[in-house]
Amino acid sequence: MSHAKIATLAGSALALAFLTATPALAQDNRGNDRSEESSEASGQVTGEVVLPGRIGGGRQDREQQRQRGRQPAPPSAEEVQAAASAVAAVAVPTCQVTESSLLGMREGGAKLYEVACATGPGYILEAVEGAPTAADCVLQSSLAWQLRRENPEAEVGLQCALPGNQNRVEVISGYAQQAGVSCNADEAIAWNTRVYELGCAGTDGYRLEKSEAGAWSATPCWRYALISTGTCQLTTAEETRTEWPKLVANTEIAACNVEDVSWMGDNPQRGAFYELKCSTGEGVIVRFHEGATQQVYSCVDAVQIFSKPCELTAAPASTEPEASPAE
Repeated sequence: MSHAKIATLAGSALALAFLTATPALAQDNRGNDRSEESSEASGQVTGEVVLPGRIGGGRQDREQQRQRGRQPAPPSAEEVQAAASAVAAVAVPTCQVTESSLLGMREGGAKLYEVACATGPGYILEAVEGAPTAADCVLQSSLAWQLRRENPEAEVGLQCALPGNQNRVEVISGYAQQAGVSCNADEAIAWNTRVYELGCAGTDGYRLEKSEAGAWSATPCWRYALISTGTCQLTTAEETRTEWPKLVANTEIAACNVEDVSWMGDNPQRGAFYELKCSTGEGVIVRFHEGATQQVYSCVDAVQIFSKPCELTAAPASTEPEASPAE
């Protein structure tokens, strides 16, 4: 797994702002372990603080005890599930709630819930009257992963804690499957609300993109590094090179030990064109389409066919005889 720079997350940053730049939460006093765990994890759910001083017996203490005695009983797990499901039905209709917890309440009265869904990511829901909001757990987890990679002590805001929401790699692997690819994933991350990355154990990974219409597409990391100025952050150079041999497999240059690759361009109908440098110093161009090389060209013909020479290797000298000078 590579150690690389932190990308700026548009969508995730918004999610973090939603969960951090808000008033403190007044804890629902339910007296169970789940509430305490949420309080510790978030840093925002506050409980009663016992201050030093005179112990009990005064008028103020008795009044506080009477007020606590008048507080309603905490909601049951079934009531929390029903309430969270109702909020999710409005905020994220695609989520079939399988787990839920009540995290607390805003000072303005809006309750916060965490829900896990039957498929896809879970959410932190804010039950704002008439306009509930949802923060994607995968985006939140991805932002925390990035910030803590740079600074292990970084403040990352409220994070999803339900067991069913500890599934970032699984969720993003599902997106990859929708794009038609899969691998033995060992890490996955969301860079923003539209761009994700899947790291694969010992082999090349994928950059995943979601269109406005919701369709997923996948670009192998080895190709992404060639056609853009960026690189995948979860795939090493060694893992990327494991894909290069497929560019010469089952061709007349199958013996070529690929030392370097550059991208020359794409044709919508005919595929992608790559220049290869073999360890012997030989340079060739291949037309790669539908997962296999369909045609091989010599660098001698590069200028004539592609209007530019090979760049990884020097083109061989022409073998055509020179014309005799006119007498």
